[in-house]
Amino acid sequence: MAFLELREIVKSFGKNTVVKGLSLDVEKGEFVSLLGGSGCGKTTTLRMIAGFETQSSGTIRIDGEELSAVPPNKRNLGMVFQNYALFPNMTVGKNIAFGLDIAGKKGSEVASRVDEMLDLINMGEFAQRYPHQLSGGQQQRVALARALAIAPRALLLDEPLSALDAKIRVKLRDEIRKIQRRLGITTIYVTHDQEEALSISDRVAVMRDGLIEQIGAPFEIYNRPATAYVASFIGTLNVLTAKLVDPETGSIMVEGQTISAGRKLEGRAGEELCLSLRPEALSLDGAVTGASGVCASGAPNFLEGELVNIKLLGSIVRLMVAVGRHELSVDAFNDPRRGFPGLGERVRLGIPPEAVILTKPDASPTALAVEEEAAAS
Repeated sequence: MAFLELREIVKSFGKNTVVKGLSLDVEKGEFVSLLGGSGCGKTTTLRMIAGFETQSSGTIRIDGEELSAVPPNKRNLGMVFQNYALFPNMTVGKNIAFGLDIAGKKGSEVASRVDEMLDLINMGEFAQRYPHQLSGGQQQRVALARALAIAPRALLLDEPLSALDAKIRVKLRDEIRKIQRRLGITTIYVTHDQEEALSISDRVAVMRDGLIEQIGAPFEIYNRPATAYVASFIGTLNVLTAKLVDPETGSIMVEGQTISAGRKLEGRAGEELCLSLRPEALSLDGAVTGASGVCASGAPNFLEGELVNIKLLGSIVRLMVAVGRHELSVDAFNDPRRGFPGLGERVRLGIPPEAVILTKPDASPTALAVEEEAAAS
């Protein structure tokens, strides 16, 4: 039995159903992110766990306890909001102590716990300051400390870093993960930021239209997306239209050029597919100089196209290569010693078979690979 269980959760607001039979298991001490775009139901799901919204149907259990009839203040869950929700008329110390005071804790016990939380967030010298005297990152640390002070059974975070600038977000998300691991607390984290979810989660649940489209470890979600939606939502992606040539050999045709997925595929010859390729999985093998069946990089697959643009993105150089109707992004490390072909030149892109991601092109596609030995290993 999982520590946190959601079973067939439905939530409707009038005629609008925003969560549509969602089920999720979270183990004790696990860090799970609900990732998705606006309106996918992720925040509503979190609010139902917290008790701020009541599910229309379905069950929510924590540590075996069914929570439907339990009010929010009796669930013993810590909540961190997007807008911090600190009390402006209270000092940092008083804000952290608030939940303890409500729970009836007294004197030295409260003071000791507040000191412990201030030490946890490295803000011991800020106890007597008020929220308006703190930066955004400091306010969010205080909100986190307040949520943890009551020793909750689980920690719920609703886009806690979205109001902060990029550098502070990166630093604070790492601090949140460090604290979560140190305390071993079960955590549900809502975000629309894919990098954030992938960098700090044990598992990521990608949500779409009120349901979980795919859940798995960050590596699995990124490298083995189960649907076209997940593939396109996570990371930069090249999406092309392809046709299945031979299911047995895994060969497909893209813009009149044939490549192989290196594995047996489901489907019939001539069937249209959605081909996805990550920019970092492709290699630019230079200008076309011959008809060899293997690229200079050693990749057995290649597509030929025209180099149409080069963008410097700091440590990465992004090359844009036109292949028929499609314009592909190809990422290479920024090596000052390396040169690139000129714009307008014909170039060859190396494509490792394991980098070929194939899905059905409909609204709810499924992965086509039958033989997934590499994925399972």
